[in-house]
Amino acid sequence: MASSEEVAWQLYAGLETRDRRAVDAWRSLGNDLVTSLMNSRALGSARPLRVPADDASDWYRRRLGTDPDLVLARTAEHEAAHVVVARALGLHVAEVSVSEDGRDGVTTYESTGRDETAAVAAAAEVWITEFRALAYPRGDAAGCREDMRVLLQNTGGDHDVHRARRRARVILGEHRDEVLALAARLGRERHIAFEKGHTS
Repeated sequence: MASSEEVAWQLYAGLETRDRRAVDAWRSLGNDLVTSLMNSRALGSARPLRVPADDASDWYRRRLGTDPDLVLARTAEHEAAHVVVARALGLHVAEVSVSEDGRDGVTTYESTGRDETAAVAAAAEVWITEFRALAYPRGDAAGCREDMRVLLQNTGGDHDVHRARRRARVILGEHRDEVLALAARLGRERHIAFEKGHTS
């Protein structure tokens, strides 16, 4: 189980050189890594990788070791995990969508507090790495980067990170079939809007 420090080091390792330098500058002032990541704004400065359109499909197959259908399935499951945990916590989910190329997704929900937001943020990474590790052995580091940032922003230390992950894990274990069913639907429809008070 990853601590907040381990999560921070994972995020740091994925940064570009100039973003690492910004984080290092904050650390040189005596700040811990989590504080330095937040203050440097390195996590909010992610720049999309540019791949020529003609080469994109082959490049992603090589990079991810998967075909586009599996990329879409993983993204759909990632977003479905967020939705299921949010709704189990009584939060209204307005909509969820997956991009046309299947690599990105967004879940829009109404948050009521830090604990709930942290559990929803932890949901996708817990789902992919713990429940679906055999289906997606390479994980979803790129897809979970923003989730990790939100998790760190809404927790106050290792205990809170563990609590958020544990809460997400329990909910996902109880609603496993719901995550898979919602992910399958999202993979087909690419966008689902939810009316307030409805559960389907």
